[in-house]
Amino acid sequence: MKHPAIKKIILNAITFIGSAFKIGAFVPFVLLINTVSAQQNDTLLKKLSTLRDSYINEIKSFSFKPSLAPPVLVLDNPRSFGNYDDEKNVLHTCDWNTLPAGARQVFEELAKNLNSRITAEQFFEISVHKWIFIHELGHWWRACQHVTADPYENEKAANRIDAAYWNEHDPQFYQLMLSVFNGIVSHSPSPVPAGLDKAQYLNDNYQKLPGGAAYTWYQSIMIVEVSKEQPFETFRQAIQNAGKPLK
Repeated sequence: MKHPAIKKIILNAITFIGSAFKIGAFVPFVLLINTVSAQQNDTLLKKLSTLRDSYINEIKSFSFKPSLAPPVLVLDNPRSFGNYDDEKNVLHTCDWNTLPAGARQVFEELAKNLNSRITAEQFFEISVHKWIFIHELGHWWRACQHVTADPYENEKAANRIDAAYWNEHDPQFYQLMLSVFNGIVSHSPSPVPAGLDKAQYLNDNYQKLPGGAAYTWYQSIMIVEVSKEQPFETFRQAIQNAGKPLK
């Protein structure tokens, strides 16, 4: 390095960076990042809390009384993108900013199939923080009613409540998601081995499937089947029956 002035500047910079790491001069910068992240989490939790509370208040307006408190919301990226823990009354959901790359890829692929009408993050928001979130609140309501069932029927019941809710509250969104689920069923092979019953196969493998293509197929085909049920339940009926089909 021939120019002494440039050499001095670089050496001073190296010295400063080294000192910064030693004395923690970068701590305010790290704290700033953490503060922004915390603020984003707070905003998301407030948004989800508003949807949760609106859902519960509507149930109360039907003259039904929940036996459980509103579920606590936790952003911890469950592998199924949503999970209600009935033992702790906690609803686990996801945050795009901390979602693992492999999980993000799921939404990137699905968004591509929508002909670029929506980004991966946008599709994540509407599918996880709308569709799946309400699905998990359906599990919460069934817990309020002390309803028990095998995994297949339990999931289908939550989907029944979910479909009824969105068909009333946002029909356009419901039809969009229904088209996505129909597309998944049409273009994805069934994970059920030949000769086995699909409900029993899910029941036998329930702990293994969430987060994978097989579980996505299962949720999709359940929703497609629910959409064809006649009579199609209103949200009030779905709540009254705790997701059981109308007779």
